[in-house]
Amino acid sequence: MKRIILKFFPILLLVALSCTKAQGPNPVPYVYVNLQFNTDEPLYTNLNTPGEPVYINNVGNKGIVVIQDYSGNFWAFDRTCPYQINSTCGKIIISNSHQNFLCGSYSGNGKNFDACCNSEWNLDGSIAASPTTYSLKAYHISVTPPPEPYVVTITN
Repeated sequence: MKRIILKFFPILLLVALSCTKAQGPNPVPYVYVNLQFNTDEPLYTNLNTPGEPVYINNVGNKGIVVIQDYSGNFWAFDRTCPYQINSTCGKIIISNSHQNFLCGSYSGNGKNFDACCNSEWNLDGSIAASPTTYSLKAYHISVTPPPEPYVVTITN
C-alpha cells in the first residue's frame, strides 16, 4: 500500500501545484455608463485615427479611454487599473508607441513614464504583462458603420 501511495504522490503533488485559482470577476467597481457622441465633435476627432485614444473624464470609475485599433475595431475601457484599484496612480494610459495600455502617467511633456504597477494590456484590453491578473474592464461599445463621422455609444 505504501508503494502505491509513494508512486502516485508525486503525480498528485504536481497536479495540485499546477492548478491555479480562478480569476473571478473584474475587481473594478461597477459604475453606470450610458454615453453617446459623434466623432466629428472636437473632443472625439482622435477616434477617426487608429491608435489615437480619447480620454473621457467623469464617466465610469476613473474615467474611460476609447480607442480604434489598427484593424478598425473600437474599444472602451475603464481607466481604473484592475491591479491598483485604490491607488491614485492606478490609472490606465496609452503608451507613447500607441501599441498598448500602461498603468501610470507621463511627465516631462510625455517623455518620461512613471509606472504605477508595471502592468500592461493590449489594445483589446487583454493582459500583455504582469503583475495584473485581470484584463481591463471593458464597456459595451457600438459604432455606426463608415463613412465617418461615427456615432459611438458606450454602455455597461
